[in-house]
Formats: sequence, C-alpha cells, structure tokens
Amino acid sequence: MRWYIDASIALHALLPGGDARALRWLDTTTLAGEEVFSSTLLQLELTRVLRREELDVSMARPVLDRVNQVSIDDGILRFAAAIEAHVKSLDAIHLASALLLDAGVVLTYDQRLAVACIESGPAVAAPGPCSDGVDESDDLTGSEDGPTVSLRPEEPS
Repeated sequence: MRWYIDASIALHALLPGGDARALRWLDTTTLAGEEVFSSTLLQLELTRVLRREELDVSMARPVLDRVNQVSIDDGILRFAAAIEAHVKSLDAIHLASALLLDAGVVLTYDQRLAVACIESGPAVAAPGPCSDGVDESDDLTGSEDGPTVSLRPEEPS
C-alpha cells in the first residue's frame, strides 16, 4: 500500500512533545517495507517549523530519510489549483500529490485536508487523536499502534 503523510504527521513524529504514535507508526510502516510518500513540500514545512521554534533543522532528517519525496512540478500545481474542496494552498499541493501518486491512505491530523481527501478519493487516517484542529468527535482515531479508522464514508447498503 502507498501511504501519504502531510506535515502534521511528520511534525508529531519528530518534535519533542509530539504524538508518539506518529513516530511509532512511521517506524513500524517503514520497517515493514511499506512505501511512505510526501511532497517535497514536506521538507520545507518541517524546516520552517524547526527554524521558527529555534530547533536544529537536522532534527527533520530521521523523518525525511524514511519518506519518498515527490517533486512539485507545474502539473501538480495545476492539479492543486483545480481542487474544488476548500483547503489551504499547501494542503491542496499535498492532496494533489497524494492523488497523482494513487496513495491508498493519507495520514493527517488536519481536519480540512481530511475532509478534502474524503471528497476526492483517498482514505484518511491518523495515528491517534490530536489537539491540532482535529476534534476526537471527527473519528480520526486509531489504535495505539497505528491508524485503523478510515474517514471514507460507508457505502449505502
């Protein structure tokens, strides 16, 4: 399966005080040989947060080394611009990248991106509840060991 992660997951995997389940999921998934992807936008986002927090930018390396990064080109930018769901520009780039990669699941703690994914196709999950804009009532919960709940609406019977 192809997994796609955004910066909300990656930041929790690397920052002190982040959700340890994000790091545990990344460790388990990559050790199992499964492919984890993100846009090259991920490196920019992680670097900017680390600089803002006055942390060493090399802290991002352990996460970035486990993620296959896809370059942003004009095609991805055009695809992102065409996304009708209401998401911020950077999230639209993440969604466009995930769709073009045919990712099976997008991992995010970002509620707007999660909703846009549901509307656009990929399943959505998160390693566990997070206080970064995702309400536990949004059912973005998983087991202690990783994401288990998809936000894809159930098919009518």
